[in-house]
Amino acid sequence: MTEKVVGMVLVRPAPIQGMQPFMSDLAQGIEAAFAGHDTSLLIQLVSDPAEEQRLWRRWADERSVDAIIMTDHHEGDPRVGLAAELPIPVVLLGGDSPSLPLSHVFVDNAEGARAAARTFADLGHRHLARVGGPRNLLHTQARDEAFHRVADELGLTVVLGYGDFSERSGGDAVRALLERPVPPTAILFDNDLMAVGGIAVAAELGRRVPADLAVIAWDDTANARLSTPPLSVVAIDVFELGSTLGAATLDALAGAEPRVYTVPAPTVRLAEST
Repeated sequence: MTEKVVGMVLVRPAPIQGMQPFMSDLAQGIEAAFAGHDTSLLIQLVSDPAEEQRLWRRWADERSVDAIIMTDHHEGDPRVGLAAELPIPVVLLGGDSPSLPLSHVFVDNAEGARAAARTFADLGHRHLARVGGPRNLLHTQARDEAFHRVADELGLTVVLGYGDFSERSGGDAVRALLERPVPPTAILFDNDLMAVGGIAVAAELGRRVPADLAVIAWDDTANARLSTPPLSVVAIDVFELGSTLGAATLDALAGAEPRVYTVPAPTVRLAEST
């Protein structure tokens, strides 16, 4: 049997080239699903979205990959239309509509954000903040809306900051948030690296975690567990998520019709950062 290759492109600006802990755990789960199926994962890092689309076309034209995994779904994403044009299947991590013309693995980002907001409220916090990833990402928007809605229902204030998932951007966002006239006492971060950067800047500004600032970060990674202090997390089994994504890709390679795959809803697991 000829080995099949599945390509996955990660768009990372030059200053932050590299795989984040989330993507590393996700890739391990994908490869675990591929084990025993003569299928391997090829990961390519590029610096801008246009380069990703050119690479998709070249891969398809040269038949150098047999399928593509798409991540970082965003508003008006041209890759959805491009996927329909390619002669090879594309499987999406994310997506919130059953009408999408490609198989996708749905993650309930809204429920994770709601759970985090309720947790902060239960811990007595009234001034909350979120440090999200890029605003055009659909999962960032889903988390923003859900977090805000619960806060409004509970009479809490919310301010928003954004970063690019890097440690530095998390620190920059926290500096701006803590210099506000009424600073937040609890922050939800969209990944562990931004949380680590934010905690470092909070310490520079004299805020102790968790005594002065409670922190919850998205995703249960080794980085979150090894942080100082260990991070409370919106927990989703990233390895299992990768395994589901890998299984969806194997189905697509076998000619299955597009469908929605699901994983358990995220939950909050508390550690020392709260």
